[in-house]
Amino acid sequence: MNHAFQFAKLIHADMFTESVTEPSPLLMNVTRMSDLAPRYETAVNQSSLSIATIACLVLAIIAIGGVAVWYYRTREPEVPTSDALTMELCRAHGLPIFHRGLIDRLAVAAELPHAAEMFLSPAHFDNAVAKAKRVMRLRRHHQSWLGEIRRSLFDT
Repeated sequence: MNHAFQFAKLIHADMFTESVTEPSPLLMNVTRMSDLAPRYETAVNQSSLSIATIACLVLAIIAIGGVAVWYYRTREPEVPTSDALTMELCRAHGLPIFHRGLIDRLAVAAELPHAAEMFLSPAHFDNAVAKAKRVMRLRRHHQSWLGEIRRSLFDT
């Protein structure tokens, strides 16, 4: 019965005075905003960016990154060809862009005056490849490309 009386007294004191003068055994800690220092009484939102703004910024960054990845994956790579004649011959024979670069590198390694000399005959092509193999190391996929290039140039 004593506890019920103290609880009723606590409720009555809370309604009219906003502070509890004597501690209650039912409630251990009672903290009200008026008991705190004035600087803690008002909650101030220090953030000037809302969640929507942050989400828009993140989406914009992702979109810019996606466009950059798409551009670099779909662009046509630059081919270091020495002259326009070689480029036109490669286009006329329907050689892919990677084959064009390999032909130019082989011509430089074989010390040909013009890469277009490789297109003259199978003998010219084979001699240039043999000279280039002595100077540069060809990878496995380059070997298969050489077969494809030779077939597309000289097989009818």
